[in-house]
Amino acid sequence: MSVVNTSLNDGVLEIELNRPSQLNALNSELMTRLSEVVREAKLNPAVRAVLLYGNGKGFCAGGDLKDFGINPSNPIEVKEFMQKGHEAILGLYNMEKPVVAAVHGPAVGAGCNLSFACDLIVAEENATFSEIFAKVGAIPDMGGLYFLPQKIGMHRAAELIFTGKKINALTAFEYGLINEVVPNGQAIEKGRELAHALASGPTQALGMAKRLMHQAAHLSLEDALEMEAYGQSIIFQTRDFSEGRKAFAEKRQANFLGY
Repeated sequence: MSVVNTSLNDGVLEIELNRPSQLNALNSELMTRLSEVVREAKLNPAVRAVLLYGNGKGFCAGGDLKDFGINPSNPIEVKEFMQKGHEAILGLYNMEKPVVAAVHGPAVGAGCNLSFACDLIVAEENATFSEIFAKVGAIPDMGGLYFLPQKIGMHRAAELIFTGKKINALTAFEYGLINEVVPNGQAIEKGRELAHALASGPTQALGMAKRLMHQAAHLSLEDALEMEAYGQSIIFQTRDFSEGRKAFAEKRQANFLGY
């Protein structure tokens, strides 16, 4: 049994975390395979959007505290284990294609932060999010210390990180951590619809917008404007921009092909 299942349909690569009996908890094998799959998605031009979700009763229960697949008393093994996770996080975050997470049940610890590395998050009413690390005497990893303050501000991030408290999907939505709450049993299908809609869009333009949004938070307005001009000068040369202009003039829907 593969710990990560994939399927590619109409430009959407679906990535399913597949350790259902462990609530898709992250061990060395899953981390390694996930980083490989994300790298392949990033490089494959046939992939125009990604959908990430978990098999079974939850999205991801975080690191597998019972069996990481490494010796946690060996700092070298711990660092190598974390680096595999970082490859997956950076791959999802930096991939110049839209990435959608569909969350049901628990998204805990590293699993919580794995969802936050995605561009859009659809969560079921039964979904829960928790930076549980403090309760086991650890610090957030997989980007938690980066994503939380950026998404919800330092004070609220400190509350969630220091207490490790669990919040439900509606609270996560109110905080601005996720995009949409859907009825139980509908997150994957809703995420699939969203991913397919994005896969039919101007992939290079969406990717460039994603790339520049990530950089803009660390730039002055002047530098951000310069980066926008640079990006637009590239996007104007794409086939999809030419098609978009033509479709606008002809008052029809554009047929974007992703290049």
